[in-house]
Amino acid sequence: MAIRCYIPTTLSALEAGVGTGCAVAPDAHGRGLRGEEGEEREFDALCIAAALAAAESLQAGDPAGAGASPRAVVAYDAPESSPRDGLTAGFELIRLETVDPTAMVSIHVDEPEVWDRAVALAGTEGHEAAEDHLGDSDLLWYDITELPELLRR
Repeated sequence: MAIRCYIPTTLSALEAGVGTGCAVAPDAHGRGLRGEEGEEREFDALCIAAALAAAESLQAGDPAGAGASPRAVVAYDAPESSPRDGLTAGFELIRLETVDPTAMVSIHVDEPEVWDRAVALAGTEGHEAAEDHLGDSDLLWYDITELPELLRR
């Protein structure tokens, strides 16, 4: 059985290919939840990964946010045997020694206007303001088969 987890990354990193890294997943109890509770726990894991991706991307650019690549989160089915550590109450950090492209399920990215506004905020008000702005927005969902098209944009 696989563990559905969420890999925080950026569009630039996806272009280079995801080789190793860490992902966020509900803990064993959360993975056992069904219905709305289970969906909420999965969504929360996605949101945590999105926040990590935002911090990584904005800090990779210059202090004004220029050069930062839009954040992305990859939904991924990791092997049950993947090493994991506690992250925060109810969630684990899954250590991915390799990322099998065939186990990638979907990609979640910011709307271009939302990302552009975050970069502008990073330049005028700092990274925290930009991350807050991104935290208030939803990510767009793409099937994994749409990755080549997404990267061409």
